[in-house]
Amino acid sequence: MHLGDALSPEDKLQYIRERLVPGAIFHCFCEFTNPAKHKFIVVVRAQPPTIVFLINSDISPWLQARPHLRDCQVGIRKSDHDFLAHDSFLDCTQAERQVSLGQLEEAMMNDLTSFKGWLTAREREAVLYAVGVCRTLSAKEKGWLAEALAPQR
Repeated sequence: MHLGDALSPEDKLQYIRERLVPGAIFHCFCEFTNPAKHKFIVVVRAQPPTIVFLINSDISPWLQARPHLRDCQVGIRKSDHDFLAHDSFLDCTQAERQVSLGQLEEAMMNDLTSFKGWLTAREREAVLYAVGVCRTLSAKEKGWLAEALAPQR
């Protein structure tokens, strides 16, 4: 029996919506990647436009050769996230807008296990720093992300 089987439709929807917030990590199919595939993603802005960052297994040689982009890769440790096979990197240089909250909600309705967990406080802080210094994000995107990821008071 899975968690979703035990929940009423209303409770399931509430469970899902409580997790569709900045800092949530999902594993879902991404049609916008080349090639399209399942990826770990982090929701960094939940209201429209929804923005996600991708988690990658390593930093590509292209990014490695560009320190200003390499420095915008946030380490995600396996020791903090048991769903990862190894230490990974959150790419904070690309504000991906091809995934909507509706698509994430639908993916979770079909499989609640697509929600994997949360960024740690250390990772959120590192993402805020990376967003602030990133040259590939617009000023508008930086503002949206800083507001969405700011510590809650």
